[in-house]
Amino acid sequence: MQSQLIVALIIVLLTVMFAVQNAVSVSVVFFMWRVDASLAVVIAACFGLGALIGALVTVPTMLRERISISRLHKQVETLRAENNDLRALKKDTPPTPYGF
Repeated sequence: MQSQLIVALIIVLLTVMFAVQNAVSVSVVFFMWRVDASLAVVIAACFGLGALIGALVTVPTMLRERISISRLHKQVETLRAENNDLRALKKDTPPTPYGF
């Protein structure tokens, strides 16, 4: 717990140092839009947009896998119940003598 807090504080400190050192204003032109912003803000916005797009791309696959896992868990439980029933049935039947 404390190590995670220390790592988080170090990351925040490095981020603040990066923002202070890269406070130069840049112009970003995208099609007809033009935005003047700090270099650190532009980089952070691009990183955030990339993370959002990455998350949106992976969500359908994750949902499909969770549905498949759920279906397989149900199948395993059904097969376990069937296996237990067969074992109980085998215990109830008397053993047949050799040669019959």
